[in-house]
Amino acid sequence: MPNTPATADYWEPLWAGGRRYREVTGAEATLLADHIGPGRGRPALDIGTGDGALARRLHQLGYRTTGIDFAPSAVAAARATPLSGHGAGPVLRLMDFVTDDLSALPDPAYAVVTCRLVYRWSEDKPAFLDRVRQVLAPGGTFWVVTEVAGRRETGDPRQGLGISPAEAEVLTAGWSVVRVADLDVLRCYALRP
Repeated sequence: MPNTPATADYWEPLWAGGRRYREVTGAEATLLADHIGPGRGRPALDIGTGDGALARRLHQLGYRTTGIDFAPSAVAAARATPLSGHGAGPVLRLMDFVTDDLSALPDPAYAVVTCRLVYRWSEDKPAFLDRVRQVLAPGGTFWVVTEVAGRRETGDPRQGLGISPAEAEVLTAGWSVVRVADLDVLRCYALRP
């Protein structure tokens, strides 16, 4: 499957048209909590927040969460979803993580940086990872959820949607701790400097 551009010009019409993506399952939420632990007011950044589901999970775990996305309709959808019983909820911002000035983020460093169903679309994965390292606090966790290519049934037109073994190697290189857990076609990575 050809690489779809990671640009707002591509994704904005999909979000504006009502397209929604895979929900965070209970199993995925449990894995997240097990790998990152309680927030205790520490900052978390959700890159490509979409409808804000993962940002809300981080907030419920006690993180002071910022969710960013470059599609205005995605940010609007995230803002339109109420969070009951957990205060004001995450801060949601329109921002392109790849091209915008990272000093515009509300915190200089984050205890947790998440990237759910986004890494696969990054055109320059090493540059993307360099930017993650710029905002990840020492001892922090980079949580990545991505599809792995070839895990869907033969004939499924989305079979090549995930990352290749070479792209997985780029993702995991240079981290002192790499933990991996599989969920059907998805793989979750907990990476630490």
